[in-house]
Amino acid sequence: MDYRSRRLFGDQRSLHDLLGGGTVADVMLWRRKEVAVGLLAAVVASWTLFYCVPGYTLLSFVSQMLMILLTVLFVWAKAAQLLNRAPPPVPLMKISEESMSKAAEIVGNFMNKMLQDFENIALGKDSSLFYKVALVLLLTSLVGRLTDLVNLVYTSLVIALTMPALLEKTEGHIARFLNKASIYIQACERACKEYKYYMKNMIAEKKKLY
Repeated sequence: MDYRSRRLFGDQRSLHDLLGGGTVADVMLWRRKEVAVGLLAAVVASWTLFYCVPGYTLLSFVSQMLMILLTVLFVWAKAAQLLNRAPPPVPLMKISEESMSKAAEIVGNFMNKMLQDFENIALGKDSSLFYKVALVLLLTSLVGRLTDLVNLVYTSLVIALTMPALLEKTEGHIARFLNKASIYIQACERACKEYKYYMKNMIAEKKKLY
């Protein structure tokens, strides 16, 4: 068998399909390299700027950028009035009522689902959901002790932009390794069963002698 063509998630499903098969999957698997490289560089640069530079945070950066942008537009507009020139080309920014209604509906459905799940857990109606939520909260607590939210977000983004592509490139080698490991484990299980069977027969023969 050619393990290079073997897939970890089944012969009929690729990693691209598991990730949704859309633009996000293309970026995560580096099929759109320019976008992936740009995002990875932006993540690393922003982490270096906001976390490594003392006294510089995301809130201060956004505030300063907005202040500079508004100042430039304000001065441009005033100068255009004095010089009888065209004002700055500021696009009309307005959220349609339809988009707001859809967003409100999505948020409302999500909140209702969360509240319903909370009620089911609190009243003991869904044991499996309780164990899942408890496990997620426990893992979140353990991760929170090791790192803060900023580092966790940046680390998750870097992993999302690197690991799927590496996994896709090494999928055949990983499948071959897992196959060898599976064969080895099965051989060990057979050896243990044969040893137990041998010991059981030997003990039975000794009991017959006595």
